[in-house]
Amino acid sequence: MLYSDTEKIINRLKEALDAKSDGQLATYLGISRQNIGAARKRKDVPTGWIYKVAELTGCSMDWLSFGKGPEKRVEYAGESSQSAGRVASPESPYGFQDDPETRSAADSYQDTDGAGFGAAVEMLARIYNSGDNLLIDAVNTNIRAICETIASRQRERRSAKELEDLKQRLDTLEKKTT
Repeated sequence: MLYSDTEKIINRLKEALDAKSDGQLATYLGISRQNIGAARKRKDVPTGWIYKVAELTGCSMDWLSFGKGPEKRVEYAGESSQSAGRVASPESPYGFQDDPETRSAADSYQDTDGAGFGAAVEMLARIYNSGDNLLIDAVNTNIRAICETIASRQRERRSAKELEDLKQRLDTLEKKTT
């Protein structure tokens, strides 16, 4: 039996939590079992579920989402360890392999290993955890603008396709009448 991507993600979430059933997974996520069935039906696992499991288990969001990269994202260390507070381990595909406090924004952008969903989540976590409300508001404004731009482009593409479909139907009608 071939599993859909949604089913694979749900299975990885269960594996990470050692959940034996949808009901156990739902309990960990604080949702109803029916929500999991609805996600399967929609063929879409909410990112919030992935994030929550990553936070609960230390699993990589890339691994949970795509089955790629190392399973574990964070190497937990004792409070006395120098590596405490690091966002990722040296094996992490996210690129934050040094102390994030001493890392410049330019270094983060130039880091070729830092590209991807997981790196973006880690950078956003650093911003939101900074407590700098001005910076957080700026990020929220930019994210909102980007999402609005994406929605606008999607509407434009749909409108262009509808216009093209109308032109084709008009051409077909004109050919039938001549």
